[in-house]
Amino acid sequence: MADRTRSSSPPEETALRRRPRNARGEGDKLREEILQATLRLVADESRMQIVPLSLREVAREAGVTAPAIYLHFADKEELSIAAVRRLFEQLLDAMDQVEGDSHELPPDRRLAELAHVYCRFAEHNPLYFRVMFGDHDRHQNEMALLADRWRTAVTRLAATGMRLTQTPEAAAVSVWSAVHGRILLRNSAGQVWNLGDVHDFVEELTRSITTADGGPRG
Repeated sequence: MADRTRSSSPPEETALRRRPRNARGEGDKLREEILQATLRLVADESRMQIVPLSLREVAREAGVTAPAIYLHFADKEELSIAAVRRLFEQLLDAMDQVEGDSHELPPDRRLAELAHVYCRFAEHNPLYFRVMFGDHDRHQNEMALLADRWRTAVTRLAATGMRLTQTPEAAAVSVWSAVHGRILLRNSAGQVWNLGDVHDFVEELTRSITTADGGPRG
């Protein structure tokens, strides 16, 4: 018969025993594991509905004690900001990758490829996408970096002699807002409006900001 007098260990201690301790100097590894645990929770809609994101839940997911999180993050808000910043980094990396891969394509195709990868990120990571743009006031730097990618791609059209139906700055705003808005519409109006494929929309949008004759409009 089992010894009923023996007390069970707290969940945090049990989790810590399951996870090998990091060696000295591996604090960055622990920080990354905590971030990845947070992102796994954010991406799991069923778990997030039952248990709101908390440091205790993150600790359980990462296999560490809750106090260990405070070695790297002052509180839940700081952890949340760092996690969302990591998501922006992933999106920016994907956009930079396609920018490099498409360097031999015409400028209008490079713009289209940039928009396509933006849409694919949103399609593959719908919960991440929602979180990233849910509190943009905390991520003005990341938003500025995104704006630079769109601005560069659209300005390249004019710089290579392609005529635009708008000024480059206005066209960059139009493209980003149109692509982003179309993604959001899929979630809110996709059941009542036949929106079609977002990538077809990207192709049509790219064509719409260029014209065979006439200069930029003020």
